[in-house]
Amino acid sequence: MESPPRRGVVWGSTAALLLVLPWVTYWSAIFRRYGMRDDYAILREALEEPGKILRVCASFGRPLYGALLELSLRGTNSIGELSELRLLGVACLSLLGVAVFLLLVREGWSLAPAALLAAFLPLTPSAQVIASWGICWPQSVALLLGAGAFALAPRGWPLAVAAMVAATLTYQVSGLIYAVLVAAALVARREASLPDTGRWLARHLGIMGLGLGIAFAVTQLLFKTGLASRSPRIVFETHWLDKAAWVLTHVFPNALALGALNSSSGTVPLGYGLMVGLSLAILGAGIALEGRRAGLAASGRWLLGLVLLSAAACSVSFLAGERWPTYRTLFALTGVCGVFFAASLVNLGACWPGRGPRIATGVLGGLVALGAWLAHRQSVELFAEPQGRELALMEEGARQVVPSAHPRVFVLTALQNDTSAPLRYLDEFGSVSVDTEWVAKEMWKAVLRERFPRERDVSRLYRFATGRVLPERRQYDILVDMRRMRRGG
Repeated sequence: MESPPRRGVVWGSTAALLLVLPWVTYWSAIFRRYGMRDDYAILREALEEPGKILRVCASFGRPLYGALLELSLRGTNSIGELSELRLLGVACLSLLGVAVFLLLVREGWSLAPAALLAAFLPLTPSAQVIASWGICWPQSVALLLGAGAFALAPRGWPLAVAAMVAATLTYQVSGLIYAVLVAAALVARREASLPDTGRWLARHLGIMGLGLGIAFAVTQLLFKTGLASRSPRIVFETHWLDKAAWVLTHVFPNALALGALNSSSGTVPLGYGLMVGLSLAILGAGIALEGRRAGLAASGRWLLGLVLLSAAACSVSFLAGERWPTYRTLFALTGVCGVFFAASLVNLGACWPGRGPRIATGVLGGLVALGAWLAHRQSVELFAEPQGRELALMEEGARQVVPSAHPRVFVLTALQNDTSAPLRYLDEFGSVSVDTEWVAKEMWKAVLRERFPRERDVSRLYRFATGRVLPERRQYDILVDMRRMRRGG
């Protein structure tokens, strides 16, 4: 048995590595000069319409998200400073890795599996969105608050519920990381009976449900009192069976794929399909081996946990009327799948007492190494570089502006298929920002503000129009053709 001083050194070294890993992974993307879609709008709104970001976020039931964005954007007025938002996101992801590691060890996990699972979570596609998209950084705060709620649960449910409320009022789905940590604790409670497990699960699900319910009540109070206006996009699902089938076919596979990325092309990427199949096989083997170790009740305990906690992890998305399986809503569900995947590998390794545990640890280590490589590559190739090319085209057009000429500017917007990225998934990975009029207008204004920083209202320097059909040449003086990014110039 390790002595306390040695254990402290090992824990400290592990925590330090977990802190560093996200920085090393995302460093290349953080400081690239680029923004993405809403990034340009919030730069202007923070400068010209203080309080609007808070009001808009509150209309979606996320007032703390809006407050965090407002505070982080105070004094920010240039595109280059969006890197500071990405820095905040990566910093919180680093802290999350350490927090998860310490909580896993507290719940009885061995050092190596705990460290590797904690290292993997900040590398998932969901985490890559947070690290690469400036306005998403408050989601990482909600993740920390959700983890904090679980950490506080042994001290009493009021503190845990309060943290869960704060997480929900920041970003509803991110607070559900609580379910990930419950899953991790469940697989470590190997001697608990099925009834005891049911009562224990009910307590934690009750904390989650109460936190979500109080946050919902607070949101409704904001709407009723007129402090916030309800967004028309807040619609609850009514077709439950259809939604359940959609979740199983469109959402759950993305979580089972762990670090492998889906595509919007209509063709399932080979690596994605293989990873979904591998996860299902390993989860099935892990549940079966748990039954072999301790009987049918043990298998039932794992299966109960996997089903209930997967449902809890996607509960908010299930209740919402929208059906848009973005990775920024999948962190908790991917985490639950990751917990059972890691625990199943440990079970498989235990079948060969000599080398089995080392092989299982090696496989988990390989998954983390692959996840780090993919996260680094995808944050650069599917976020920073394609978004940087769009920005460069806008800046090329902005350099042609002569204020005294009051030029007519036309931006030919792109289609999503015009992306210069090697892969695209929905409005996140490899997507096109300037495919709508409002983004084109916001990005153009942002680059003009940087070119003419002393001009109080840059919109008076030009006449602006945009569309997907090129007008006659005599109707514009400056053309910004966003479809050139696909053609490479």
